[in-house]
Amino acid sequence: MTDRTKFSEDLIAHMPDGMTMPPILVQTMDWLEAHGGRQLEWDGQALDFERQSVALYPVAEWDKPGTSLAAFGYYGPFSLNGTQPPVADEDKRVFLFLRTGGDGSYAGFWLDETGKQWIVHYGSGSGSDWWGVISDDPVDLLKLITIGYDEPAFREMHGKTVQEATLETAGVDSLYELAHIMAEAQSAGIEDPEDFHRSKETLAKEFAAKLERGDPIAGDLGQPHPPLAFQNFLKSEFGIETPKRASDVLTLLPEEEDPFAQWLQETQPPPSPEELARIEEMAREAKKLGAEFNRDITGEQRSLTDRLKGWFRR
Repeated sequence: MTDRTKFSEDLIAHMPDGMTMPPILVQTMDWLEAHGGRQLEWDGQALDFERQSVALYPVAEWDKPGTSLAAFGYYGPFSLNGTQPPVADEDKRVFLFLRTGGDGSYAGFWLDETGKQWIVHYGSGSGSDWWGVISDDPVDLLKLITIGYDEPAFREMHGKTVQEATLETAGVDSLYELAHIMAEAQSAGIEDPEDFHRSKETLAKEFAAKLERGDPIAGDLGQPHPPLAFQNFLKSEFGIETPKRASDVLTLLPEEEDPFAQWLQETQPPPSPEELARIEEMAREAKKLGAEFNRDITGEQRSLTDRLKGWFRR
């Protein structure tokens, strides 16, 4: 037995006054912890609570290819001024507690001007540029993370299934093309050309069929690894079905209409002269890499300086 407090209890103890953790999220974190999802040590050393996290899989599966990076954790007091003290009252208005990407993107709570608590997303700026309201219903947050996107922070993937997102990330157009890549990798040790070709074609058909069905493939080559146990828990405990796409359940406003994004814009201090100089330098370097850097998913052009200013959202 241990006298260690639950992760959810420690997390709640760090929340700003006026915020509440919905019971469904408490139950979810407790279940994930009970099923081995809480990381308590690293390289044999015990972790302080501030460095712990609770993921959607047991710790032993974290390094498995295709797993989602989504994880509950305490990410410190929120500040729009980097490591410096808050510029306004943002540390009392925002509490981030769910990692959504490896780039430093998170989801959490935000209190609007009326005191209403919203679930919001705060993109890193260096990777995800999603700043906005997710929902006022924690069920929608759970639906987003249970889909199994490797990084839910990237809203441009929300209109795709996990499998479709995997194809795009791999740079291929079809499951069959991905199956061929996987089959070629699996057959790499065969020296005879005819045997190699025969093995590759046979495995490609087998892998394509498995990918269509969502069945696992030995070696986990290039396929997603959705959190199936977590999905089953949400369905059996709360009746939450796993959506195929995030866009099936989330309706996100454009940034210019989103209340959280607008609050960030109004509250965020302007870049310092040093940061502006760096932005201009980065813009010049980016232009050398090609115009595609400056094209968003809708095909509309955005100023490089505007895009790069996102890197300085602290």
